[in-house]
Amino acid sequence: MTKRPVTMSDVARDLGLSRSAVSFAFNDENQVSAETRDRVRERAAELGYRPNAGARALAGQRTDLFGLVTDIVSTPFGGDLIAGAQDWFWRHGKSLIIAGAAHIERPDARSIEMMLEHRVGGIIVATTWNRPIDLPASLDGVPVVLVHCFDPLGRYSTVLPDEENGGYSATSMLLEARRRRVAFINLPGDLVAAEGREAGYRRAMADAGIAIDPALMVRSGPEAEDGYRVAIELLRDRDIDGLFCANDRIAMGAYEAARELGLRIPEDISIVGFDNQEIIAGSLRPGLSSVALPFREMGERGAELLMNAADGEPPSHVMVGCPPIARNSVSIPT
Repeated sequence: MTKRPVTMSDVARDLGLSRSAVSFAFNDENQVSAETRDRVRERAAELGYRPNAGARALAGQRTDLFGLVTDIVSTPFGGDLIAGAQDWFWRHGKSLIIAGAAHIERPDARSIEMMLEHRVGGIIVATTWNRPIDLPASLDGVPVVLVHCFDPLGRYSTVLPDEENGGYSATSMLLEARRRRVAFINLPGDLVAAEGREAGYRRAMADAGIAIDPALMVRSGPEAEDGYRVAIELLRDRDIDGLFCANDRIAMGAYEAARELGLRIPEDISIVGFDNQEIIAGSLRPGLSSVALPFREMGERGAELLMNAADGEPPSHVMVGCPPIARNSVSIPT
């Protein structure tokens, strides 16, 4: 009879520790002491368990169960991402289990260990904002796809939004409405999204033959109050007829600033956001034209790439377009 593989739960029971403590020990988390980490690893070796045993067990088997680990669950985008991935798996006769990840810095080790103990055929890791991530060693050898995040070394398949062409589309909506003094309120410079959206703004302005005025390019925090503070200064003393805001929350703050200054939207100033958060863009008056982050499609493509990875295909990297959504915050001047 084949001996059952030793699991993390077996190690925890043997040592009289919680499973979480053992997971922390394997993943070098500071919730346990160095002494506990050494004791766990020594006893695990004696029992025949290794942290990535679950990964190696996947190599020789097929499964219809896949995993999604994400910190998006409680955000406005979580439903679209999950629906996209889940629908794709269902259409192909597969099932998806979902675990929320509490840590921004890297995927939650306990969630990943749970997935591995369920012997999933692969894991999608998805994040709220586009960024590089550090994956735990327990994922070595496991088919993995990264959605809205990436591994700087390029070891895993990735699905990312096309931030640059999204920024180009947002700026073009204003330019096509004959706006020529188009300002840009960007996100903080350390964000990947900020870099791509600015590149799109610059390219659209260049294609329109309009020189960029550096005074019309400013940065803001990501929240509505940040957008208000920056927009009130930007709009007060400058002749601006179009404004591209790098997210919808900044745009919401810009609406307040424009109204405080007596500017009519869209007649005096047309405004475009980014993200297409329906609770914001669809609720503002007038409705905010925006560019959508395509989470549903990214979820679908992530599921497709995960199946490919499970079949042994090499990593591939996909950019998903960010479609413009026209509402009533942009008009041609009369």
